[in-house]
Amino acid sequence: VYVHAYDDLKVMAGQGTLADEVVLSGHGPFDAAYLQIGGGGMAAGVSCWLKTYWPEIEIVGVEGVGQASMKAALDAGKPVALENVDLFCDGTAVRKAGELPFQICQGTLDRVETVTNAEVSHAIRTLWEGLRCVSEPSGAMGLAAVLKNREALVGKKILVVLCGANIDFLQLGLIAQSVGAGIRTSRTLRVRIPERAGTMLELLDTCFEGLDIADFQYGKTSEDEAWPAFTIHAENDAVLDALPQKLDAHGFAWEDLTGATDIAFRAIPLRGDLLENAAFLRLDFYERPGALHDFLNQRIRGNASLCYFNYRQSGERIGRALIGLDFPSSYERDALLMTIPKQGEGYRLCEPVDEATRKRLVGS
Repeated sequence: VYVHAYDDLKVMAGQGTLADEVVLSGHGPFDAAYLQIGGGGMAAGVSCWLKTYWPEIEIVGVEGVGQASMKAALDAGKPVALENVDLFCDGTAVRKAGELPFQICQGTLDRVETVTNAEVSHAIRTLWEGLRCVSEPSGAMGLAAVLKNREALVGKKILVVLCGANIDFLQLGLIAQSVGAGIRTSRTLRVRIPERAGTMLELLDTCFEGLDIADFQYGKTSEDEAWPAFTIHAENDAVLDALPQKLDAHGFAWEDLTGATDIAFRAIPLRGDLLENAAFLRLDFYERPGALHDFLNQRIRGNASLCYFNYRQSGERIGRALIGLDFPSSYERDALLMTIPKQGEGYRLCEPVDEATRKRLVGS
C-alpha cells in the first residue's frame, strides 16, 4: 500500500492533530501561526484545524526561497512544477505542491512568506543557544520567518511548529557557516588599499580596530593595489553601518560582498609570479578581539609585506590562520623567521609551512 507523504486526506488529518495538541495545551488563542510548507500536507491540516478553533488567527505559510512550490501554485491558481529546487531544507524540497493540500491552503492561508538558507541557519542557532535543541532546516523555517519579522510582531502571540530533527551531522558545519551570511549582524566588505608594506596594518588600525573580524581573505594579485576581504560580526546594526562611513572618511574604496560566491567558497587568488621571497606561516592563536592585529603589529610590521591571508572564525578558543609574507631578499626572510618563537604571547603555535606546501601555494 502506497501512503503519500502529503497528498492524502488521512495523512493531512494526522498531521493536523498537531493543532489539536496546541488547542488542548491551553496556551491559545494565538494572533498568528507560522507553518512551514513542503508539499503542503502539514500546513493544510494544521491551518484547517486552527481556523476552526480560532477563526481570527492569521495563518502564514513559510517556504524556502528556492523551493516555494505552494507560493507558485497560489500565484498560478493551480499546482505547478518548479524548474529547480534548493535542497538545503531537504524535508520541504518539493517540486510541486500537492493537489489536495493546495485546495485547502487556498482557503486557509492568509499569506506565504519565503526565507533564505541563512535565515533558517540563524533560526537553528537561536534554538540551540536558547533551548539547547537542534532542528533540521525544514523544521526551523517557521521560526526563521518569525525572527525575520520580529520587530513587526512585538506584542503579538505567535505559534511556531518545530518538527523534525533529521539532520546529517556533516550539515551542521554548513549551517554554522551560513549563519553570518544573511543575518543583519554580519557583513563582508572588500577594501582597496595601495599594494605596499604596512598599508594592511594601517587599514586595520584606522577602520577595523576593536571589531570582530570573523573572516579575512587576501591574496596578492597586483603590484599596485590590494583588495582584502573582511567579514565582520557585530551585536547591532549600528556597528556595521558605521564601518562603511569610516572607510569613506579615510579615503578607502570598498564594495559589499556579503553572500558572494567566491567569498563563500574561499576562492582566494594569489599570483606567485609577483612574489620575490615568500614565506607562509601557520598561526594558531588564542581567540580574542584584536589578537590577529596584535600578532601582525608586534611580529610583522616593518619587516615584511603581507601577500596572503586565510582566516575564518570557527567558534573554538583557538583561531587558525595561514599567513603569507614576502621579503625583498631571502636573507631578510630567513632572519625574521628565526626571530619568531614557535610559541609566544597571544599565540600557541607559529611555524613556517614545509617547502612542498610553499611551492604549491606560489604555483612553482
